[in-house]
Amino acid sequence: MTGVHPVADEWTEEYVVYVSSASRVLLTDPFTSFLEYATAERLRPVLVTGADAVVSSFVSLAMRRAGGHWAVRDGEGRVFDALSGYRVFQFADLWERADTDRERLASFSRRRQPHGVLTFDVFAHQRAAAETVVGGLAPAVTAALGGTELDVWGLTEPLTDVWSTAAVTETARRAMPQSPVMHARGRNGTFVDISVARTKRGILEQVKGGVPVGAYERHTAQLIDRASATLTMVAEQFRPTIGFVSVAEFDVGTVQGASGKRPEVPLAALIGPRGVHDLEIDIDALSREHDVTLLGRRRIPSLLVRFSARDKGMWAQLLAFAWDLGLEKVAAAAGLEEMI
Repeated sequence: MTGVHPVADEWTEEYVVYVSSASRVLLTDPFTSFLEYATAERLRPVLVTGADAVVSSFVSLAMRRAGGHWAVRDGEGRVFDALSGYRVFQFADLWERADTDRERLASFSRRRQPHGVLTFDVFAHQRAAAETVVGGLAPAVTAALGGTELDVWGLTEPLTDVWSTAAVTETARRAMPQSPVMHARGRNGTFVDISVARTKRGILEQVKGGVPVGAYERHTAQLIDRASATLTMVAEQFRPTIGFVSVAEFDVGTVQGASGKRPEVPLAALIGPRGVHDLEIDIDALSREHDVTLLGRRRIPSLLVRFSARDKGMWAQLLAFAWDLGLEKVAAAAGLEEMI
């Protein structure tokens, strides 16, 4: 390590710790700086909060990008893994221990009302030209999924700037070849992270976030239809490389607390024209095994797959689809490995 970050509360050669006493943890400037430091130094970031604290959706996304871990301390000083609920005796237990014969946080056994969020991760290409505008993909995806209009954005929380594609474009342009992650929110709890990077063929815009859909409903046909319609819109209005829509379980207000939640479930996926072309996909063979639809122009179509088979698990369908295509090859064909 070249030095110790000023807001780190504990550090070793393997991890750094950030302790927050807030009841609602936001992606503030100090916490963002802490995560950037951990990533640059290749250390595991560990967030420690009270057992009743919640983290914002932007903290959840940022922690996932940084490979972070979340621990909570109860009123008696005991420390638990916030994601699994099991007690830990040293921070390394967060990533090294998988046994389940330990004491568990009480909140993981309480009955609770789950809230569903349609989560998405979509990539689209544009030309690297002076007139190119970014920021249009995010509101289009969130609106199609049923979210409210994006009204505020910023680089850290709390978000205070009025949403503006012009301002998002200028922020991205000034930071090229890699923009900072920009965050935006709608009034109903809709949230989205936006990032832009140069590639050999232009610029690649990624939007990743979620739209609340009320009470959590697993594997419903209505949610699959909404996910499919959204990805169809992306194929028609943008130049997609790859995209996914899933349903996940959140707490009220699209925040996350330390409590038991069911795994995120995939609903639909989209592969853009470049991926379809470069992979030389056998559409007829794929159609016999999966619920697929060709979108766009016949010569250079996009491929939509719906994980709609009721007699198969959603993850089983995604894994089978990935096996048939080789999604690591899809990523390369779609240009995700070209980011400078």
